[in-house]
Amino acid sequence: MAPSVVVREGVKVVTALLIQELRKIMLGWDTQHKNRRFCIRNWIKRRNQYGVSETLLKELALEDKEGYKNHLRMSEEKFEQLLLKIGPKIQEQDTIMRKALPAALKLQITLRYLATGDSFATLAFMYRVPKNTISNFIKEVCKEIYEALQEFIKVSTQKKFIQRLQNIFNLRLIFLQTNNFYEK
Repeated sequence: MAPSVVVREGVKVVTALLIQELRKIMLGWDTQHKNRRFCIRNWIKRRNQYGVSETLLKELALEDKEGYKNHLRMSEEKFEQLLLKIGPKIQEQDTIMRKALPAALKLQITLRYLATGDSFATLAFMYRVPKNTISNFIKEVCKEIYEALQEFIKVSTQKKFIQRLQNIFNLRLIFLQTNNFYEK
């Protein structure tokens, strides 16, 4: 074989290896973590069948308006209005690796979290969304809610009001500490 043919074939092999490595990097995996990284638990895969968003909330919207309001602390109509305002800002695009969570689901989880203070683990089981995913979008959704409703959210800057809130907080903290609520 001529030296130029050998060089050309060598370049092809090296190029193929580089493309293979680049694909691994761009897809976010390497051979050591291939199986672990993209493993989705089966119960999470069934979100669209059994998650609270697809089951309970749809039932409540049809049959029990007060139950719906109790769950998210707002009516279905108010939820839809808020979703119209912030939905496009919190909706991500689907990728070749995964489908993006619907904006409605993100908003439902965030409202439930704000309404109850449920742990991310509890929300993960209810809505069938991994808790690390929930922790990633809660802050963003809260920011967008604040931006959308800023004209309705008023926080007093009067020193008397702030001092009163601080006193109430301190009294509650003392009460909790003296009754050993932190020890249980």
